[in-house]
Amino acid sequence: MRPTPKGCGFYGLFDNHPSAPRLSTKNTERGMKASNLSMTGRLLGQFTTRRILTFTHFRPFHSETQLMLSIKLLPETFMRYHRAITPRRIWNASKVVASYALSNLFRRDIRLGKPFVLMVEPTNFCNLKCPLCPSGNGDMTRERGIMSFEHFKHVFEQQVDHLLLLMLWNQGEPFINKHLTDMIRLASAHNVPTLTSTNVHYIKNRETARDIVDSGLSELVVSLDGVTSESYVKYRVGGNFDRVLDGIRLLVQAKRDLQSNHPLIHLQFIIMKHNEHEIEAARKFARELGVDRLSLKTAQVYTESDIETFLPSDEKFSRYDYTADHLSTKSKISNTCRHLWYSTVINWDGAVSPCCFDKDVHYGLGDALNESDFDQIWTGQKYTDFRNAILKDRKSVPICNNCSEGVKGMFYDIEKVEQ
Repeated sequence: MRPTPKGCGFYGLFDNHPSAPRLSTKNTERGMKASNLSMTGRLLGQFTTRRILTFTHFRPFHSETQLMLSIKLLPETFMRYHRAITPRRIWNASKVVASYALSNLFRRDIRLGKPFVLMVEPTNFCNLKCPLCPSGNGDMTRERGIMSFEHFKHVFEQQVDHLLLLMLWNQGEPFINKHLTDMIRLASAHNVPTLTSTNVHYIKNRETARDIVDSGLSELVVSLDGVTSESYVKYRVGGNFDRVLDGIRLLVQAKRDLQSNHPLIHLQFIIMKHNEHEIEAARKFARELGVDRLSLKTAQVYTESDIETFLPSDEKFSRYDYTADHLSTKSKISNTCRHLWYSTVINWDGAVSPCCFDKDVHYGLGDALNESDFDQIWTGQKYTDFRNAILKDRKSVPICNNCSEGVKGMFYDIEKVEQ
């Protein structure tokens, strides 16, 4: 069985919980009022937020985790990063959300506006060998490399005027790229919120931690899938548990020293068979470490061996329905995908992918480094054909078959860590 790429998710930017439109909009509007935005800015923000939340497909998830994600991220974008909200960006986002709704209504690709979420892959190298990750387990066949700062600047500056979020990850460990904090600083200078992830092994000293905090990074997802060294290394193969703890503590201390509320430190714990009994201990661990958020994420598996080794025994910790001869996600895959209208992915070498599930760029849509204008790619025939294929029969696209977009139970829980 050919492995289907694992997912990435947008950490609740556009929530799937049925209560989200009312609660997320209410919290967002409170944040805009508190941030001293002009009346025009508030109205534009309310207009776009309501439409982003209204036109998204809402499905109930296991617990209210996606609601928590939406309440966390959208209000913070307005309250803490309200300078990112400009009339041009809000107008663009409104057009994109409208075009997504129209595309679903008429069942054909209709594009108005440009992507307001950009994912850039700093590198697809990784120092660990996690068995469910194509970068770590060797399943990835595309060339490995690191994006230069000049190339990043080229692709970023083509899109900066309409961006509401920059995600600096895809495959690999982002901090292997020595220019990562320079990339974050460039985005911060243009008032674009930034999000990245790490296995923490490259945060080795006080200077590195302070550089991350000083860069203006908005949110940092840190991976810690065990509360003991023995449990941790069963999945994070090649990792050092104590080094990860030291790195997290350095980050927390750097925030205190610099009196900064950035970045929001988001500890992610993937629930697997060998650690499902550690959930309560993980909650306690998060409090002791001083992080801001804890997410309990369900594992994504691809093969019979993966199921046997990693799928939790308790089905409530799984995104799958599993019998002896069949594995399927807990909710039906619908013929739509918001990411193809809201966002785009640019890999380290400039190759444009439809989303982060296209690990080996089987569905390359263009070259952001060698084609003169990204708009030509975004409105080009390849992108149009791919969107139309999703609207017609998403299950026929291999990378969508094990996708977490719209899947019930991608997260078991997410919570604010009370100190």
